[in-house]
Amino acid sequence: MNGSHRARRPFSGRATPRVVRRTISRDWPTCLLVVAAASVFCLATRVDAGVMVPLNRLDGGSGSSSSPSNRLPEVGRGVSHLQTNLPAPFSGANVGDIIGANTFYNNGFTGQGTVTANIEAGHIWDGHDTLGHVSQFSHDATAWNDPGTVGNQLSDLYDRHATWVGMHIGGRNGGVNQGSFQTGIAPNTDLKSGAIASEWVDNAYSTPFDFTPDSFTTPYAAYFGEVDVINSSWGGTDSFGANPFAVALDGLAFQFPSTTFVASAGNSADPDNDPNTPPVTNTVGYPGSGYNAITVGALANNGSNVYNTVAGFSSRGPQDWGFNDFGLNVVFGCLACRAAVDIAAPGTNLTAAYYGGQTGGNNPTLTGSPNGSAGGSDFYTFSVAGTSFAAPIVAGAAALLDSASYNTPALATNPASRDARVIKAVLLNSADKIPGWDNGQVAHPNGFGGVRTVQSLDFDSGAGALNLAKAYDQYLGNTTKDVPGTPSGNQGPVDPIGWDFGEVIAGADNIYPINQTLTAGHLMTVTLTWFRERAFDTGTLDVFEIAQADVDLFVRDTVTGDIISESVSGLENTEHLHFHLPRTTDYQIEVNFFGVVFDFTQVLSSAEYGLAWSVVVPEPAGCVLLVIGLAVSGRRRR
Repeated sequence: MNGSHRARRPFSGRATPRVVRRTISRDWPTCLLVVAAASVFCLATRVDAGVMVPLNRLDGGSGSSSSPSNRLPEVGRGVSHLQTNLPAPFSGANVGDIIGANTFYNNGFTGQGTVTANIEAGHIWDGHDTLGHVSQFSHDATAWNDPGTVGNQLSDLYDRHATWVGMHIGGRNGGVNQGSFQTGIAPNTDLKSGAIASEWVDNAYSTPFDFTPDSFTTPYAAYFGEVDVINSSWGGTDSFGANPFAVALDGLAFQFPSTTFVASAGNSADPDNDPNTPPVTNTVGYPGSGYNAITVGALANNGSNVYNTVAGFSSRGPQDWGFNDFGLNVVFGCLACRAAVDIAAPGTNLTAAYYGGQTGGNNPTLTGSPNGSAGGSDFYTFSVAGTSFAAPIVAGAAALLDSASYNTPALATNPASRDARVIKAVLLNSADKIPGWDNGQVAHPNGFGGVRTVQSLDFDSGAGALNLAKAYDQYLGNTTKDVPGTPSGNQGPVDPIGWDFGEVIAGADNIYPINQTLTAGHLMTVTLTWFRERAFDTGTLDVFEIAQADVDLFVRDTVTGDIISESVSGLENTEHLHFHLPRTTDYQIEVNFFGVVFDFTQVLSSAEYGLAWSVVVPEPAGCVLLVIGLAVSGRRRR
């Protein structure tokens, strides 16, 4: 639905949270959790007039609402999501070929017209052949400034990890020996850099770092609402997504929906680096454990340049869920009850621009000798691995969608086509299901042949593996491209493939009737995404937990009125269905505002959303999509 976005509802102070209990079975967790610091307590609870009340409190204080402890902490700690950078030469093709990006390139969309920022510990080094076009650097005065090089704060913040990541987003051909190994996913995006580290810790080369509230806030405040995509390949421990820094970034994503926020899931699923031990679940850290980013897991190269399994190190769910009552200094939530990963992309055996300078995580104040060769503008690292590199591939993919929007006349004047919820819905709906993908779907108990899920996404890979060829068809093909306006009720008729930006209100389902009879056995995929409502005041550094809507997704037989399939996860802000149609008939998609999970405003009765859907002839049984590899580059180009 095109048109301007609804103004954000102001939030001041705090009120008693309104918690709507479900009146039908949705397999809700039976335990209410209260969390403080690193301790987790499962407490008995009671329900008075629909309000959750903990029977114990953690800080022993009064819990007065007059002074909510909702300011950013004085220090934060993160780690860049790097798994390894050991040389491991192999043969293959460009990663853009693997994920289908050539479909965009062949149609003239390479990121032009978009702006993308990478925000992490340090800055992208713009001295590399592939990254001389980085156009802006943002950091606070409290960010790292080597005392031995007074006046050189920008160059002090140049960092190897950020340089690796930057090339994956938007590297370009440059230098003497040029080739496809140099280009990122969106080579013509206007690439910017933000650095948040106030210092690096541990031995050189170091990926752990600290940051201050100001060093954290400055680049994010500078770029949210000003750029189309932000990538952040770093994380801190927070399984609930309730850390004040996680709330802050979710708040900015909610306040500035024109910016798509992409975050890495983390590399904590295999802490002992033993492929024979089961992956550790509940390991996604913030900001990826928050609720308003596209959180990206890593796919592993099988040795033949096929990426169809989740890397053993890639953090995953089931994940804790929670919301923060800053007035009471408690977190309400549940353990291992949601899917935090949204999508997966190649995350091993990748080649990236190398930076060997003694700055950033390699600065001389760290313990030990500087790590690695000094390198040069034409040096590259073989075989980087980690969700740090899967995330910028997805960020580049988001930039390609935005680029297509800006450069397609029918979409260029429609800001809804670049809304973060639409971009997320399109990318998730077009993802490939990898072997073992499981979103908890079971045969629908009504016996009409459809499915029902209360999980929505796969715990490991989300909606599956990024596929930009399918995303192009989903977004720009012979499809419904946004239903005009933002009406309630009947939105159709719509094509069998399409997307929409919409708003659903309590008591009025939004209905999308497909404009033709659909054939039994065809494969239907539908994705619905919306935001948790959070806020961040970048002036006062206060963060606010506001509300989370509970929106459900149904597919119905239009002729009989039977519900065929439903995704009703309850705690997620994404619903997802993927199933074979059980009968030849007319179908419709329905979006339902079921209620709220919690609501400090006590007035939430609607939700804006992105919706994408497709109905296609399924591939023959046993057909496997093969990819042909990744570019090889020497350690030094001459």
